[in-house]
Amino acid sequence: MRSLIAFALALAACRGSDRSDLPASRSSSPPTQRGPDALVLRSPRNGGVARVTAYPNVDSTVWTATDAAPALDRVLAFDADAGLIAAVDTRGFPLWLDLRVGSVTIPNRGKLRGLVSVDGTTIYGVGADGAVVRFTPSGNGVFKTPLPAIAVFPQLNGTLLVLGGRGETARVWRMHPPETKVLDSLLLPNVTSGTGAPLGDRVYFLSGGRTLTGVHSRTLARGQPIAFDHLIRAVASTPSGDRLYVLTDSSQTVSVIDRYQDRVTARIEMPGRPRDLRVDPFGRYVLVRAAVGDSVWIVGIGANKVVGTVRSAWRSDVPFVAADGAVAVLDGADVSFGSAASPREIRRAAGGASDFWYPFVWIGLRPRAASLDQPPPAPKDTDTSAHVAPPPAADTVVHARPAPSPDSAKLGFTVSFAALLNETKAREQAAKINVNGEAARVVTNVTDGTAVYRVVLGPYPTRDEADRVGKASGQTYYVYAGSP
Repeated sequence: MRSLIAFALALAACRGSDRSDLPASRSSSPPTQRGPDALVLRSPRNGGVARVTAYPNVDSTVWTATDAAPALDRVLAFDADAGLIAAVDTRGFPLWLDLRVGSVTIPNRGKLRGLVSVDGTTIYGVGADGAVVRFTPSGNGVFKTPLPAIAVFPQLNGTLLVLGGRGETARVWRMHPPETKVLDSLLLPNVTSGTGAPLGDRVYFLSGGRTLTGVHSRTLARGQPIAFDHLIRAVASTPSGDRLYVLTDSSQTVSVIDRYQDRVTARIEMPGRPRDLRVDPFGRYVLVRAAVGDSVWIVGIGANKVVGTVRSAWRSDVPFVAADGAVAVLDGADVSFGSAASPREIRRAAGGASDFWYPFVWIGLRPRAASLDQPPPAPKDTDTSAHVAPPPAADTVVHARPAPSPDSAKLGFTVSFAALLNETKAREQAAKINVNGEAARVVTNVTDGTAVYRVVLGPYPTRDEADRVGKASGQTYYVYAGSP
């Protein structure tokens, strides 16, 4: 569920995200394109080198990892600023796939439960002893709450809700890692689990197997309990957290909870008994898995009714809803894309079933406009007195001469590794790059009033020299003519 909900988080975050300087041969998006690019991560299901394709051409590779990834089980979240995909492999180990440099990092190889991330950079889990484990690219940490933790619920504002204790002693604590001080707590007897939304401000906790109670993540104010007649089988939230979809045992309906009214406001009748569900990260559809057979019912969120039916095996990654609203399903060895309202096939990825799929949106694989990499014109020596040329005669036609192209040999060549909007992250990346004793540095450019922090080496007298340095760095790089 979280692997798809994180897609919406990427869409919201990438509207103000940075851009990365990657080799032009790895990108297919025009530099003048506005808005984020629709992309799909495809990684071999048995482990191997992951790649990113430019949707809707799901076979057009625009990026390839430098490290092999293990077999992936699910994606937790995507950090559009850092270009990090947080995921869990089939062994239950957390990892990051870095789209900037192509690396795969596994910060822990021990068994943890409840692995979760809301921002793609920080991953939380719970150890066998009930300790909370926190992973970040800069370091890891472990801390304990007053009672053993059961589950954790990170929030976008940096705070963390921790559910701990059992039975009558179950309680929720609010903290702000890396500080381990408990800021607030709330007694929630008999609560066993919970669910939240990346853009929402509430976590819904399950008690007695049949009752959901919403808790405000900042104030810990508790809403009205919402009781069901049967045991709750599955719960999924829209990305904003405004609606909650609930499946119960022995029922053919999907119940809709309105976050503002704290009650069930609709019940959607299914063609058969449902077993599982997931929400489209753009908030258009709910995919509902049939309890028997391979049917998947498509519920229109706006219409609150079933608008289509497809057939597919149900995995953690497929079926999913693509950026253009097409529904991707498994069809033998292939992945097929079709309309939600009709069985018509739109496109097909031959052999796609052997890959793990993750759709996301980002501008980080887009090439930079050439004008951004041209240095400003150098000032010229001029006489201090102003000289006004006489106007041309009336019958004289003046033809403007085009400015000569800059001489690359005189300007030199610069190796660029990234262009970020976050200065701290740019300096962290620069600190990792050193070639023959020369450390990368961060230069600041202002484009349309926005500061862009670029990680660079050089300039070098020839393109060949710059390319040699880029390769020696072991990082993804881009060479352009001119000084930083």
